[in-house]
Amino acid sequence: MRHRLHLSQNRFLYACHTRARSNSRLWLVYLPESGASFHAGSRTELRSLIGREQAERFHYLVINKPGLTPAGKDSEVFERSFRRRLRIEDALYAIEAVIPRGDRICLLGYSEGAYLAPELALRLGGRRVVSLALIGGGTRGWLDEELSQVEGRAKAALCRQVERIRRDSRSLEKWHGFSYATWNSYDSNSTLRALSRLPKDLPVLSLLGARDRVIDFAAAERDLRSLASRRSVQVQVFPRCGHSFSGHWHHVRRAFGRFLAGAVDIEGRA
Repeated sequence: MRHRLHLSQNRFLYACHTRARSNSRLWLVYLPESGASFHAGSRTELRSLIGREQAERFHYLVINKPGLTPAGKDSEVFERSFRRRLRIEDALYAIEAVIPRGDRICLLGYSEGAYLAPELALRLGGRRVVSLALIGGGTRGWLDEELSQVEGRAKAALCRQVERIRRDSRSLEKWHGFSYATWNSYDSNSTLRALSRLPKDLPVLSLLGARDRVIDFAAAERDLRSLASRRSVQVQVFPRCGHSFSGHWHHVRRAFGRFLAGAVDIEGRA
């Protein structure tokens, strides 16, 4: 089912969902990556994520990025919506519009969605969120992560570019496909702060590719393993994977499915 939700500032998004045949009160909510195509929120999509048997336990909701439609992309709405604060507010609105009060949520974020999911879980509250899974998500501000990838003369040039972006914080001029305003909206360690404030017993899974050059892999692994020493956080690193996990999604699905089964079983016994 598709819900075209009307947002603030004359914007819209499609929240697509499908319901389990059982009387489940559990939802898997998916926040996609920055360059995602439109997701229909079908049972086929859900089964590809967690397997057929596991899928029967869940209703499934995909919160498409504002401006994405079945027919393509409204670039103007997409750009205006690509700001961290708005993305959180829009996702909260979609969840409240679709998911009945009292139902429980397992949050899954990939790439950009993984940066947002911890803050969304914090806003929703520990009594509503059952688990949190992050695939290919970093913990630091996006501009600092860009700086972590280069050295020498290339770093000096990049530092100058980052200074321009931070100085023109509302500019719609683009760099690497994102406006300066978008880069600045993600120029904080909000993801790490949110993770550190979540309930200590909330099950969290982070799946990382050791060859990921989109995020600051070293900082993310260090931050998450530090959190794991005092919270219910699991970190799994795939040594031959980059940010897209190409050729390795079957491993990702298996790890996520195991985690999800354990989190739901704990919820059932609570």
